[in-house]
Amino acid sequence: MRASVAFTVLAAVGVVEAIDHAWMENAFTTNWSSVSFSPYASLLGVPYWVFGIAWFPLILVVGLWATRLGRAPLSGKLLVLLSIGNVFTGYLWYLDLVLIGSFTTAYVGLYVTNYALTGLVVFQNWQNRAMKDFTAGTIIGVVAGVFFGAFGAVLLGILGGFLGAIAGYTAE
Repeated sequence: MRASVAFTVLAAVGVVEAIDHAWMENAFTTNWSSVSFSPYASLLGVPYWVFGIAWFPLILVVGLWATRLGRAPLSGKLLVLLSIGNVFTGYLWYLDLVLIGSFTTAYVGLYVTNYALTGLVVFQNWQNRAMKDFTAGTIIGVVAGVFFGAFGAVLLGILGGFLGAIAGYTAE
């Protein structure tokens, strides 16, 4: 149950981070010059801060529902939803590190929050083969990706975890 409560608290922190990021991202008052004025600061015209504002409340609501308001253990099925966010952060890392050549601590904080939520789900469901395969795939991907730089480590780590989880789910 502690992991369920930690998940809820961390998802709420993500909501606060997303609001703070939106505030700083020229949504309300100021901006991060190199990132927010980049031609890559939106997807199909939607600024990236909007995705954070939508994502973390979604994770919070789904987490509260899945854990019956923190009274039940975290479901391993949350890994599927969180992996979608992890794949999206891989794309954002690509934008930050490769195309823009700059990143902000607000972005990194949001990415790390999603990774921490993923870690809680894996930890809570460690007995599940998919979680072990997810972890092994992530580690193998990061190690292989190091040879391609920071972006390679992130991308291959996320991809390795995603593929590992798929292998684990299909093997059960």
